[in-house]
Amino acid sequence: MKAIVVEPPTRGVTVKDININISTLANDEVLIKTIATGICGTDRGIVSGLLKFSRPPVGKKELILGHEGLGQVIELGSEVKGLRKGDYVVPIVRRGCGKCSNCLVGRQDFCETGEFVEAGIRGLDGFMREYFIDKERYLVKIPDEIRDIAVLLEPLSNVVKAYNELMFCQRRMIWWCNDGSYNCRNVAIIGSGPIGNLFAMIFISQGFNVYILNKRDPSPTESFIAEKIGATFINTLKSLTLTKLDLIVDTSGHPMAFIPLINKLNKNGAVILFGTTGEEYATLTADLVTFLVENNILIFGSVNASKEDFENGVNFLSIWKSRFQTVLNKMITKVVKPDESESVLTKKPAGEIKTIISWV
Repeated sequence: MKAIVVEPPTRGVTVKDININISTLANDEVLIKTIATGICGTDRGIVSGLLKFSRPPVGKKELILGHEGLGQVIELGSEVKGLRKGDYVVPIVRRGCGKCSNCLVGRQDFCETGEFVEAGIRGLDGFMREYFIDKERYLVKIPDEIRDIAVLLEPLSNVVKAYNELMFCQRRMIWWCNDGSYNCRNVAIIGSGPIGNLFAMIFISQGFNVYILNKRDPSPTESFIAEKIGATFINTLKSLTLTKLDLIVDTSGHPMAFIPLINKLNKNGAVILFGTTGEEYATLTADLVTFLVENNILIFGSVNASKEDFENGVNFLSIWKSRFQTVLNKMITKVVKPDESESVLTKKPAGEIKTIISWV
């Protein structure tokens, strides 16, 4: 069976044949044929050797890469009740420690022990392979009408979680507008990759005014997406005309991208930190701390998602496919075969929003 493997934390990636027994299923397990896998910055961070937390399964030297998956059910264990042969599924990424309260109730995205594993990232083989076996509880069923865009569900699930966290926290006061909507609230999203665009869609869907920020002009695809969904794309090197914001979403991981914007926040505003990077330093001044305190500014980081977030993401994809039409398909800017994957895993293609690997 063909698979894409790494040896973290060593730099590099290999497409090779591996031997995995897929002939025997436990009662609650499902055999899945991989249809597509998405590539994101985490995958490239592992391939580059920069993500030091990445590790293979216990007792192994290699890790099968891939945490953004879409597959089709081939065989079912005897106790699998919610799936049938031929169904399309997306697997969730993080598997809980089995010890803490959050993991024991399916909220492994808030694991307290840190002893979780994540498919294709740390301690658990991922989905960049022709077939894989998984337990039914970790699979989200996909309606046929969105299977062409369902590979976007994993990144979207993280966005759904972050959005829900924000709205939960902002119940600390009245945050909606006089007419009961959010159309008086302005959101600046730093970064125009897949996560940035998905954040833009979810906030626009809820009535917010959305600005997508980057340090360059938009590509033709980015212009199309922004116009189609109703967002405003701003090249911050040319001008930053925003005067007041209610929310900043940073998908870049660069402190110098979002810190200069914080003083543009209205009272009771918020900052979502979503992106991650390294080797960058920024100064937090006492004046900025005073501004945060005096204006009730909320700042929180968000990572990973629960199965509920995945399932809510299915609903968003279904709605957006109708509302935004071809936008979600346009986000998939490049499709490669497994044998071509090394080049796109080591270097981001020009104009990329989302690159996927097709296994069929």
